[in-house]
Amino acid sequence: MRVWAVLTTALAAVCAGQSFSSLQQLGKADRDGVAQLELEQFMAHVVPETKDYAVVVQLTALSPQYKCDTCHAIDKSLRAVSRGWRRQRASRRIAFATLDVDNGEELFRKMGIDKIPRLMIFPAGRGDEAMADASPREMKLGAKNSHPAGMASRLSELFGTEIQADEPIDYMRYIIGVVGVLAAAFVARMAWRRVSSSVVGRNVWAVVSITFVLVMTSGLMWNRINAPPFMGQTRTGDVVLFAPTNSQQYGVETQIVATAYAVCALCVVLL
Repeated sequence: MRVWAVLTTALAAVCAGQSFSSLQQLGKADRDGVAQLELEQFMAHVVPETKDYAVVVQLTALSPQYKCDTCHAIDKSLRAVSRGWRRQRASRRIAFATLDVDNGEELFRKMGIDKIPRLMIFPAGRGDEAMADASPREMKLGAKNSHPAGMASRLSELFGTEIQADEPIDYMRYIIGVVGVLAAAFVARMAWRRVSSSVVGRNVWAVVSITFVLVMTSGLMWNRINAPPFMGQTRTGDVVLFAPTNSQQYGVETQIVATAYAVCALCVVLL
């Protein structure tokens, strides 16, 4: 009996290793390391609680026919976290995966999932990385956790190890910063020329008014309230600057619109 128990344990370890290796191979087929799962692969490599590795899975609908902008935003964040984890080359056995509704519609229906995307955590059930409760759990996707840095921070807390997101450099932020500094310098110069002992010249008020109008018409307040993703991403990985629906917008849209309006306003002033 003891020999049988040892053999059973060894076989389970080998199967778990093969499952994790299979997930790694699927991840290598994706440029960001996110394994694209079929339903059978999900049931074999993710669901078993006897595995000695953890899996972070997004249940989503990325096909254009579903028009799910939030799905693409979460997918972009998860990919940034997956890239960061892959570059860390950490020893922890954590995999990132995707189960699309096109591949797991039957499972979605049985689980009563009527709202997506969802981010599910399937912890390790045995081994050095096992958790006391190996049952799957859902990570709530709030305004903070939807962004790469926030998602990485929350996953770091759950797994007890540092996970960093690999976010691309936001060059537009630096451009906006430079434009802001130049605008501030222009305002300061105009104010220096026109300010009297008690009255501010009309040019300064014009610049202040135009700046206020630009901020209000660019959608900045909407972004502050709704905290949308900075930019979108198609299923093929292409960057999307403008949201396809009227009820949604990306953060970069505000910067583009504000810059365009600022250029137009400056042209009018100079003319």
